[in-house]
Amino acid sequence: MRIARIESSVHNIPVGKEMTDAIHRLSSLELLIARVATDDGLEGTGWSYTLGTGGSALKALVDDSIAPVLTGENADNIERLWDLMWRGLHAIGSSGATSLAIAAVDIALWDILGRARGLPLFRLLGGQRDRVPIYGSGVNLYFTMEELLEQVAGFLSQGVHGVKIKVGRPDVGEDVERLAAVRDLIGPHMRLMVDANQGWSVGEAIGRARAMEEFNLFWLEEPILADDHIGYETLARSINIPIAAGETHYTKYQFCDLFQRRAVSFVQADVNRVGGITEWMKVAHMAQAYNLPMCPHGLEEVHAHLTCAVPNGYIVEHVVAGERHWGHVANPLEPVDGYLSPRETPGHGVELDEGVLARYRTA
Repeated sequence: MRIARIESSVHNIPVGKEMTDAIHRLSSLELLIARVATDDGLEGTGWSYTLGTGGSALKALVDDSIAPVLTGENADNIERLWDLMWRGLHAIGSSGATSLAIAAVDIALWDILGRARGLPLFRLLGGQRDRVPIYGSGVNLYFTMEELLEQVAGFLSQGVHGVKIKVGRPDVGEDVERLAAVRDLIGPHMRLMVDANQGWSVGEAIGRARAMEEFNLFWLEEPILADDHIGYETLARSINIPIAAGETHYTKYQFCDLFQRRAVSFVQADVNRVGGITEWMKVAHMAQAYNLPMCPHGLEEVHAHLTCAVPNGYIVEHVVAGERHWGHVANPLEPVDGYLSPRETPGHGVELDEGVLARYRTA
């Protein structure tokens, strides 16, 4: 089963209502699609995303640096293939664009392996369970109070096991007011998470966290710049709210440093940003050694498989449809009684909407 060809494309897809958090204003997102075909007729599909910029650079990395190296290699040898990709691109940076480009091809390779073995991804990777709980999440920082509570009520109707809202309004009093209303709606015991999207300094994060402690928060997500590991260590020792991070970390080495510092309580590794399934599994197993749960960021169609595969898979982020798919997934997973179950279809089972992709394909 040798790799016959690797093809890529980029699609700039509008997200409908502009998505705004503490540091982003997004009207579209880019998808990098990688399709890998083998000489015995199998084809796998993988993808990565950007926050609206850089997609052409990712495509160039796949077309110019990854495809020539992997073509002709045995598609079964995924660890070898990942190492070939990473070593070939490491000199231009071990993370960021490098990880995102590798991830699209790596996901396609695992899709092929699942198809070849006749196994869904979660069983191929370990099969710890066949469903995982979800929490409701939305990009809602600048929603009106009415819009925010309507969204949260929608999550509750799906039987979610927690609710996450954005924080980081200019006045901490606004955050407190919104948290009070959400806590009143969901009750005293439902998990309530908040996400600051790296918007604060360490000192500001300490002050704001103390102002929010009364709401029994389950976690405070990315309160400061993801690169500031010393800052995360300081926060973990200074506030009474558990810290979640990892969606903007790109290598197992960065996660290892966070774990050694005891700087996080919940691990949010993003399969795209960490370089694909191969590296996500390494992060998950390393987190298990530190008794840390995996709560991955976004991309629930793939993350449902991964969290079901490992013993420390804990919960999956379920984002409202308009922010989750942008219409490119033809068969989105839908929760049942607050859980997602990955499909039993061989591979990852995700079908992309070719019409949507064609409409938004970039030159």
